[in-house]
Amino acid sequence: MVRWHRLIPAVVVIAAAAACPAQADEAGRLETFIAEGAVGPYRAGINLTVRDHARIEAAHYYYASSGQDIVLTVRQDGDRITLTEPGGGRMVLALSNADAREPRPLTFYTSTGLAGDWARADRVLPVRFTFGTVRPGPSPDRWYGDVTSEDDTAFEARCRQFISGVLRGDKARAAAVVSYPLRVNGPVRLTLRNRAELLAQWSRVFTPTAVARLREAIPHEMFVRDGMAMVAGGAVWFDARGAKALNLP
Repeated sequence: MVRWHRLIPAVVVIAAAAACPAQADEAGRLETFIAEGAVGPYRAGINLTVRDHARIEAAHYYYASSGQDIVLTVRQDGDRITLTEPGGGRMVLALSNADAREPRPLTFYTSTGLAGDWARADRVLPVRFTFGTVRPGPSPDRWYGDVTSEDDTAFEARCRQFISGVLRGDKARAAAVVSYPLRVNGPVRLTLRNRAELLAQWSRVFTPTAVARLREAIPHEMFVRDGMAMVAGGAVWFDARGAKALNLP
């Protein structure tokens, strides 16, 4: 079962109220922490397999623009985490939590994310990740087995097509990967039964504020519940055929 990290922002905790509660430490426990954030101006995510809330066993990260995993070599020195990628880029990070009441040094159980810098040659970018979900065990071979029978790459490509279509204003591209009827929740509440209805309501659904929210989406290693995968904190939910529900501001 997937559980949300216990210290992520309240809006996410409320959305995941049905998830299982935090459990006590167990010797040898292996968990996968998924976090989203940015490397400089670029939206990115990171996947860390952690033992006993302390030691990183495996790691990779990815950019929202491509969703391609970049495998990282891990070195830990106290609370300093150095993650090196094959191309020579290096992230030097530390666990973070704005709550000063959390005892230091932080662990993966008491932190809310990671912060530091990425550097290669003479280029340095700030890095910040916020934890989203925690899965028991190592990173799965398949992320979307509860959503679709197709492979993860094909499913994510469909999700990426919808998001990129909306961001570019390419209505035909986005409408082609919608699972009708499409439910729209928020200031505008609609049920759009087909492509023609979506195109007719486009400007009401995809306001500038809604589009800005979708710029946060990272359609890779997405959280899955009830046979659907979500991006941007639930802004879009995808079933096997495409975008099924929108929760937009």
